[in-house]
Amino acid sequence: MESPYTFCKDNKRVVLEVNGQPAVHSNKVMVGAGALYLFSMYAYMRRYLRIDGNAVTAGAFAVASAPASYAYARFFLSDAETEAALLNNDQE
Repeated sequence: MESPYTFCKDNKRVVLEVNGQPAVHSNKVMVGAGALYLFSMYAYMRRYLRIDGNAVTAGAFAVASAPASYAYARFFLSDAETEAALLNNDQE
């Protein structure tokens, strides 16, 4: 099996590319998390807050949905090989 990583010629422990793509942090996880968070807040406001108007549950939902949105976006939009390369490069 061929390695998906391309290493630096000067320092053999630093990853430059993963599957032909540069090993850099991508904004698509944060953009996806923000979009999912905004959509979930919109759906909550439209379905529940409009009916009962409870600000405490709306605040609790807003706080609890932020890490959940990030977790879902990271799961669906992140690549495990690129994440491993970035963790490796951070340690070097």
